[in-house]
Amino acid sequence: MSEVAEEPGNPAHALFERFLRAGECREVLGSFGELCKQLGLQGNGLQLYHGLRASLNYWSAKALWSKLDKKAGHKDYNQGTAC
Repeated sequence: MSEVAEEPGNPAHALFERFLRAGECREVLGSFGELCKQLGLQGNGLQLYHGLRASLNYWSAKALWSKLDKKAGHKDYNQGTAC
């Protein structure tokens, strides 16, 4: 069973999974745009990231947030302020 089928009650979860699995730039951008529209999010940068993080709070999204937060905290990114 696909991961999208495991989240039938929340369309945002299905869109997020589609975004994660997208293989071409067009698919990535399209699914991300649909996800932001579904969640009513606008903006960019950290504002958009924090909105996504607050809106998508389930296992698959949490795994990505954990990886991104760890990476952003690296000294090369000035503990998240340079990116």
